[in-house]
Amino acid sequence: MVPFQQGIGLLAQNLQIPIVPMRLDGVWQMKQQRRRLAHRSELTVHIGAPVTFPPDTPLAEITSRLQNLVCSL
Repeated sequence: MVPFQQGIGLLAQNLQIPIVPMRLDGVWQMKQQRRRLAHRSELTVHIGAPVTFPPDTPLAEITSRLQNLVCSL
């Protein structure tokens, strides 16, 4: 997974809405085979609990925390 950019932190900070961390497993294999459509039960979706951040939370901290949450799913 590529590192998250701080734009996600900026969105979370400015919009003040819950962010739902999600991870899709199986997409890389599809990309290697140059396919756009998945076969049945080929993809797995992991959905975490919604998180919110206080308005004064630094962007780097929000970005880092969201990346850690997605990695831990």
